[in-house]
Amino acid sequence: MASERFKSALLFTVVLLIGIGLAFYLYFYQIFYKADRFLPGVKIASVTVTGYSKDEAAEIIQKHIEQAYNAPISFYNEDYIYNTNLGYLCSEIDIKHLLIDAEKQEKKRSLLSKVSNMDGAESINYSAKVQYDQNILSELLDEWNKALGVEAVNARLEVDLEKGLIVLPSKSGSRVDEAKTFSGLPQHAESFESLKIPIVMTAVNPQIQEDVLKDMGELAAFSTWFNAGDINRSHNLYLAASSLNGCMISPGKVWSFNEQVGKRVSETGYRDALVIVDGKFEPGLGGGICQVSSTLYNAVLLAGLQIIERHNHALTVAYVPVGRDATVVYEIQDFRFKNNTSYPIYIRALARGGSLRINIYGNLAEKKRVELSTFIDQTIAFKESRQLDSSLQPGEEKIDHVGFPGYVARSYRSYLDHEGKIIKRELLATDYYKPLDKLILAGPDLDAPEAEEIPPIEEGQEEPVDTPPTETEPLPHETIPPEQIPPVVQT
Repeated sequence: MASERFKSALLFTVVLLIGIGLAFYLYFYQIFYKADRFLPGVKIASVTVTGYSKDEAAEIIQKHIEQAYNAPISFYNEDYIYNTNLGYLCSEIDIKHLLIDAEKQEKKRSLLSKVSNMDGAESINYSAKVQYDQNILSELLDEWNKALGVEAVNARLEVDLEKGLIVLPSKSGSRVDEAKTFSGLPQHAESFESLKIPIVMTAVNPQIQEDVLKDMGELAAFSTWFNAGDINRSHNLYLAASSLNGCMISPGKVWSFNEQVGKRVSETGYRDALVIVDGKFEPGLGGGICQVSSTLYNAVLLAGLQIIERHNHALTVAYVPVGRDATVVYEIQDFRFKNNTSYPIYIRALARGGSLRINIYGNLAEKKRVELSTFIDQTIAFKESRQLDSSLQPGEEKIDHVGFPGYVARSYRSYLDHEGKIIKRELLATDYYKPLDKLILAGPDLDAPEAEEIPPIEEGQEEPVDTPPTETEPLPHETIPPEQIPPVVQT
């Protein structure tokens, strides 16, 4: 009997304990898992939300974050001060998403943590991370670098008429240290009245130091001639040459003529000069530019540098040998080459007294012995055309322009050893130059049928192109003296 009563009491006790446990479980489940209000100690964006529903919490968090947005921030460096606020610098914080994320984190929090913190002694903070607008920060960096930064100056070369090639020393610069400066910004939307953040500057060393240039010298040079009496064309040529003068090209860099010289428009100082359009001589903006690009092309070839892009004219030009010209048309045709040496190279371009000379300077260890040659595969004869000109008297004739043959030409670059033997030879290009027909203007013939008008030549040249000599007008430029033109071999 006693054992029976003991078993009954034990069973009753077990059932009672299970009931109490279930009661406690349901109680805490309702409080910690089903409750629609935040538990003690919970903070969101440093705002206490204990006992608040999500909607109530959203309202007070919004007010808190708006206060943070409007809090002033001052960036400073010595006497320079830039004032702004957090709201200008960062993206808007999504309050709804912030609350949903906090609720998810709360559900993952252990029951022990929740029970042990019923008095709210421990803060459970779910922070609102600030996301900064990188475009705004980049704008600030640009503004501060303009106001506070100093550009580093590379060591460079200069040609002195008496001393020859001299090295000008480098200078260190400074710019804003982005990481250190912006590390002072708050990473979370917390309460603050104001912030003062120093703009940290860091030194910028020049890319080229003096010791790199100690063995610098002339790698190659090339000259062409022009008619200094043609004022507009000479002006354009001087302007383009001055854009090249002093250019430094780092090892491995591809250099662009169009990028360096820029757009040839009247706003940048370029003038009208003679160009060929549809087989006729007409004024065109920027005449003379192609002589600069062609002269540079020959200097670059002689320096042994790698050609990336080059185009020949539609017609031959008088200032360089056939196959050794380089025409340029802004945003259409460019002349580009790569500094394939291990050292920086420099361009010196000087136009004066009817002479354009371009020097390429680099480390003398890179100097090569180069010869250029051209082979004419085909000569294309020009035709003679006659065209009625009612401004002339009957029977009167006038040569509008002389004819000039066309060519199919191959150009080569040969590398020689110290004994003058060819060790490498490369085909540069195979170019086609169309002939320029001779055009005679004739007055009306009273005893003959009216002269048939000749249609214009196809494929007009948009970019200024220098012209072959005419019989009735002065040359727009001078030709290269014969002794300076490499021999042309006819196959």
